Amino acid sequence: MGCIIALDRDESIVFSKPTGKEVRQGPGWICYPTWWKLQVFKSIPLQSNQYIVVKHVILPKNKGKSARSNEMSLTKRTTTNEKDELLNDPDMQLIEVIRGPQIYHISNPYDQVSEIRSMLNLSATQYVVITDALTGAKSVECGPQLYCPKPYDQIGEIQNMYNLSSTQYVIVTDESTGDRKSVNGKNIRISS
Repeated sequence: MGCIIALDRDESIVFSKPTGKEVRQGPGWICYPTWWKLQVFKSIPLQSNQYIVVKHVILPKNKGKSARSNEMSLTKRTTTNEKDELLNDPDMQLIEVIRGPQIYHISNPYDQVSEIRSMLNLSATQYVVITDALTGAKSVECGPQLYCPKPYDQIGEIQNMYNLSSTQYVIVTDESTGDRKSVNGKNIRISS
């Protein structure tokens, strides 16, 4: 006995078989045995200001390999954008950020896909402090830009910069060294 299912071009199906999981893409008719479990997934359309986070689950017996044996090692995999990073996670996962605009199709049955998220839209007078959760390193992203976080970024609150006239100044303290300096002139400086 068997079953049949029809898939549209924007659908994928994940079969849970006794030997593992398998993904098949639409469009088409797919026949399968009745004892296989299945899940149908729609493709994810991403706009230019959206992204998703994909966790690639690594099986412990195949360290460095994805759950599919015919796939190349995920430690050598490139991501969808040269600024993106694909990093190892202590929970045996690799985390990847997929940026829009594009249509994302699930390709690995063991991947965990987040909900669609919006990038940060920073105006010319705004900034945000980013902390890398792995290294603890902090960086500042200033506007104007549409900022897409990297896999392990922790994002602070969006802040406004100071707009100094030629007769104004601020005293800036470096938190890492304790050094203080005054900044004056017609500049836009990051607030503390």
